[in-house]
Amino acid sequence: MKRIILALLFIAPIAAFSQTLKEYKASNGKTYHPGDTVRVGLGSMQDGSFKYVLINQLLPGPPDPRRSGGISARKDMSGGGYVIKKIKNAKQFTSGQEKVVFTIRTGGLPTCDIWIEEAIASCEVTPCNDNRSNNASPQFSVADELTKLKKLLDNGAITQKEYDAQKKKLLGE
Repeated sequence: MKRIILALLFIAPIAAFSQTLKEYKASNGKTYHPGDTVRVGLGSMQDGSFKYVLINQLLPGPPDPRRSGGISARKDMSGGGYVIKKIKNAKQFTSGQEKVVFTIRTGGLPTCDIWIEEAIASCEVTPCNDNRSNNASPQFSVADELTKLKKLLDNGAITQKEYDAQKKKLLGE
């Protein structure tokens, strides 16, 4: 009896460590299920490797220097579609935070884990919440536009009527 209780005490925390989910609605608006395909984008690290797509090693061993410490996924996984094997809600040992992790099949023996929200935020998974394209577009101010219009008017490129119409549009009148 003591052995059974002792075994349960050791197994219960492991079983509570990660819980399998049947579906997950990600921040990119897409709902993922086991068996769905997830598209991997480009690695977010400087050398092109992945920060949030990690290889599950079959046997513990020395890290592979070609893979940024031995756990990051290969650069050549970029652009591929991979089948979701399992979706789990896992708690990190160090911070205690809960993260949603997708386990994917890569075609070989080891599987990979994707920290999905972090991967979406860094565009390692597509579609992603890419705010970089919005920030790259030039921001204009009304004063700058009015100055440009005034120069065009002075140079004779536009008429006074066109200038007044554009000015009203910019000022929201």
